[in-house]
Amino acid sequence: MTPVSVLKVLWRHKLAMFTVLVLTLIAGGYVFFFAPRSYMASTVYVLVTPRLPSTEEMRSDPALAALNSDNPYLRSADSSLITQVMATKMSSTDVIDSLKEDGETPDYTVTLPATTGAGQLIRMEATGSSPERAITTAETLGKRLITQLRDAQRVNGADDRYLFTALQIDPPSKATEQFSSRLRSLVVVLIGGVILMFGAVSIARLAENSRASRASGATESPRQARRSQSRPGGHRPASAVHREAPLGPQLAFLPDDDHPSLMVPDTLSYEERGSGVPAQR
Repeated sequence: MTPVSVLKVLWRHKLAMFTVLVLTLIAGGYVFFFAPRSYMASTVYVLVTPRLPSTEEMRSDPALAALNSDNPYLRSADSSLITQVMATKMSSTDVIDSLKEDGETPDYTVTLPATTGAGQLIRMEATGSSPERAITTAETLGKRLITQLRDAQRVNGADDRYLFTALQIDPPSKATEQFSSRLRSLVVVLIGGVILMFGAVSIARLAENSRASRASGATESPRQARRSQSRPGGHRPASAVHREAPLGPQLAFLPDDDHPSLMVPDTLSYEERGSGVPAQR
């Protein structure tokens, strides 16, 4: 179908089209202005490398030499390894399940901002149905990061002097509305309305064709039925079959009144004999 034919079909069933269109606009307006909205709050942490004691300090303070310095992340040549590990742990299902148990929204993202230094920044963005809930979720994620960071480094029992620490540099003091969430909901409603409109027009078209076919079958007269029967291949009455005769001139012989032994031809046509006209000589 061409676009012009589609528009003609839509305009022919404009009642169904405008009904669905009005309902779609009402639903879209409700979603855009009154539907639940989404807010986002973010927080940024920096992982601070521990200051290792010097040899002179360890000689002057024997207690420093007795501390456990077995932190596997201090031995890594890549200083950003600890941030990558923390990003992976914070995105695990354990953190998601703990947020659900605390009644927080498990909708958040953990990213590593691009930096020119060692790259030890961690950014966490939490989404909630209200500004307060988004801020609370971001704060909960920060506390969870501190706990995860400490547990990961103390796998070999390292002392706190040799552990990375998380320092918050951007607290979640404000939550902003996610305008894109409303636009996505509006687009979904509009697409659904277009699909529903074509479906309603298709149903109306099928109903119209069904009514037209029933009306044409009910208005067929008995005379038209007899004509259809008399067409080639149709059923014809037996009386009509008996009245038929081969085409061409037909001759009949009648007795002569004056000479009974003589027979004279009858020149009447087949139609005259068939119509009941008396035979004449």
